[in-house]
Amino acid sequence: MIQCKRYAPSSTIASRELRDLLGAKVHFQADVAVFVTTTRFSRPSERFAVEHGILAVHRDHLGLWNNGASLLALSRVNGRGQGDSRHRARWKQAYGK
Repeated sequence: MIQCKRYAPSSTIASRELRDLLGAKVHFQADVAVFVTTTRFSRPSERFAVEHGILAVHRDHLGLWNNGASLLALSRVNGRGQGDSRHRARWKQAYGK
């Protein structure tokens, strides 16, 4: 089961959205839940995803997936932050958050 959200770069994904996906995963008896977004996850939502086996594909991972990385490869970096310090600094400069 895959849920996709296209939000403004300055937005974050709240954990309630991941709770909704988890509920849908249980209801439809899906084996895998993937949440894909063009923005980033809040720290609580990132922790929630890891705790409940949801693959959280944020903007950086989306680029990796688009360039050929498998979902299995992305699962190995699930919950490990969203870019290095240089990337975060460029993002803050561009979007002001």
